[in-house]
Amino acid sequence: MRLNSMLATVLIFLCSLVISSCSNDELAPISLKNRETANIKLNYPNNQTYSFPLQGGDGNYEISCDKPEIIETKMISSCDISIKALALGEAIITVKDQSGNTLDIHVIVDYYTDNYIVSKQDIFLTGDLKDSEKQTIKEKALATIPVKTGGGYKFIYTDAEIARGKVLVYQEKFGDKAIEGSFERKSNEIENEQWGTKHLISFDLTLPEQPKRTFIISEYIPSSRTSPIVLMAFFEDLKKTFTIDYPTVEQVYTEQVLTVPSHLYY
Repeated sequence: MRLNSMLATVLIFLCSLVISSCSNDELAPISLKNRETANIKLNYPNNQTYSFPLQGGDGNYEISCDKPEIIETKMISSCDISIKALALGEAIITVKDQSGNTLDIHVIVDYYTDNYIVSKQDIFLTGDLKDSEKQTIKEKALATIPVKTGGGYKFIYTDAEIARGKVLVYQEKFGDKAIEGSFERKSNEIENEQWGTKHLISFDLTLPEQPKRTFIISEYIPSSRTSPIVLMAFFEDLKKTFTIDYPTVEQVYTEQVLTVPSHLYY
């Protein structure tokens, strides 16, 4: 009887080991919940703290960071980590559990950036003008645009308010040699015969050896619309440039049609 009892105890013990072993073998890898990769991008400067839930492993997580001067991270619950950007750079957060599973989270901290590529140039012109005058104004206005088709602008926001920073102007081709300047981004209420009253975003650009210029970003509506896609463009008001020579001119805007900007998000 005692032998049977001992055998039963041993059998139960062995079964528990097998079950435990199977459980460890079948643990899902540690990963970030609701994210396809373990890559995270944060913009800087930024006072916000972001949280990311973990999943997989045995649930007993510990974390460490190889660059604590770049990001601040900690466990804020049994399965959530917080990350705050402290400086520009890259860092690795390593997540471990008690079963030996690990996850490396690659964090990149960089400035928030907007990229605009010019796909077309156009002019919006109104006034009691001769055809020859319209053609002359159009040619002169187009010549003031600082980039060619295929060129563009990279706005690098260096402040937490996403309001100002450094601008790279690619005159020939976006991504090639650039002129570096500064910019300020503003929200404006514009009253115009064409638009009515609209709240628009403008960029005040300061470039070397060039007068300060203001680009307003708004919808671009071509004279013959063939696509339902809404395009955006930079508009620059040049009326003051032409009123002396052409007093009957009413509106002169250069239009730089833009591709969809790409952003840097976390």
